[in-house]
Parts: sequence; structure tokens; C-alpha cells
Amino acid sequence: MNNFQRLEEEQARLYDASRRRDVQENLSQTFGLFKFIGQIVDVYLPAMIGVLVSAAGGKGPDGRNQGLNRPPSEGGEHPGKVGPHPPNGDAPRR
Repeated sequence: MNNFQRLEEEQARLYDASRRRDVQENLSQTFGLFKFIGQIVDVYLPAMIGVLVSAAGGKGPDGRNQGLNRPPSEGGEHPGKVGPHPPNGDAPRR
């Protein structure tokens, strides 16, 4: 084997190693991007669906209307009934 053939084999080996490293880095970056997008979808998609259901007047998972505050004439709760409640065992002062 002459020097040119050795040089050719060495260049082929180095090219394969550098090309493989580039491909692995690109795949790693792509998977990282997909993971990031997946995390964003995982966090925001359920909340966005809940907002859309509420805006459409749907009911939440517990069967209550979780939408916008609707007036009592439309079946919403009276504003005086919705608000902070005292801790258990405490009587409200009047």
C-alpha cells in the first residue's frame, strides 16, 4: 500500500468520524427542540382548552360552570354568594 492510499483511508476515516459527530449533534439539538415544544404544549394546552370550554359556556370536570361570571338571570351565581369563606369553625361577624 502506497502513501496515497494510506492518506485516502485516513481522510475517509476522519471524514466519517466528523460527519457522524455532526449528525449526532444535529439530532441532539432537534430532540431538544422537540422536547421543549412538547413541554410547552403539555403545560399550556390543557389550560387553553379549559379557557375555550369556559368561554363557550361549558362545565368543568366537577360539573360546575367554570366560565365567565354570568348574571343570576342567566343562571349564574349571585355575586354576594361568591367570595372568600371564613376558615372552618369560624363564624362570620355581622
